Amino acid sequence: MKIDQIEINKKLIFFEYYKKSYIFYKMKYNAKLIANDLLKRKGFHIAHNVFSKKDVKQAREAIIELAKIKSPSIKKKDALSVLSATNHVWNLIDKHEIFRKLVQHELVYDVFSIILGNEMKLGSFAARIQQPGDKAQLPHLDYPYWDMYNLKSFPNNINSSFIMNCQSNIMLDDYTEMNGATMVAPGSQLRGYFPKEDEFWPNMIQTTGKAGSVMLMTGLLWHGAGANKTKIPRVGILGQYLPKFVKPMEDQLASVDMEIIKKSNKKLKDLLGVGYPYPQVLDTAKH
Repeated sequence: MKIDQIEINKKLIFFEYYKKSYIFYKMKYNAKLIANDLLKRKGFHIAHNVFSKKDVKQAREAIIELAKIKSPSIKKKDALSVLSATNHVWNLIDKHEIFRKLVQHELVYDVFSIILGNEMKLGSFAARIQQPGDKAQLPHLDYPYWDMYNLKSFPNNINSSFIMNCQSNIMLDDYTEMNGATMVAPGSQLRGYFPKEDEFWPNMIQTTGKAGSVMLMTGLLWHGAGANKTKIPRVGILGQYLPKFVKPMEDQLASVDMEIIKKSNKKLKDLLGVGYPYPQVLDTAKH
């Protein structure tokens, strides 16, 4: 075979690969199919290579710098900036424009809007650093289901017929079985009760992916961070999205600087709860 024909064949193979990749991309990111996965099937979805290398690098570097601020060395007013005892860096929307960009990603927004309604709110946007040597978490649920072990404190007959939390886990590092990729029990979001360890561990799998990927799930899915058996921190961003009527875990309007809010686009303002009328003081005598 001549050299020119070899090159032509390579180009044809290359073209076919990208044509198939494009079709696969469109199928893989069908928001309705993903939402159905989260609600009725395995309970999670990993979308690969969603965020650019540039954005991932910028976000990771910003988080590592923020994580260097230790609570004993700062004033009380800066408490929201610190790396907490649970390896979180809170209130990211306030801290860098890259986070204000990532939180609005079209895929995440479209999928979660189907589940939570098109007026959903941001409950939290925080970094989670699984440090070298960190042990695996016990299986748990996420806010507002976090204390569902106290079932009497929840409405009678609470179940998974409609969801009050969706979570995004943006992978800023490769998530591997060795560095603590998130553990999940597929289908457990349908059970509607707090995790039982004897039911979790036999069914547990880890949600691995390359940096730039995102794992989507609902707060009712039994899950926990895996053990980091490497010598390098594993960094991710946890996004919590809620229906408009659920009180956010992080007080966005009190935490995010007002100048940042004023300059934000409508989509981000809506996520932060700008313009949402409640709660308010309705007793005019209090004014």
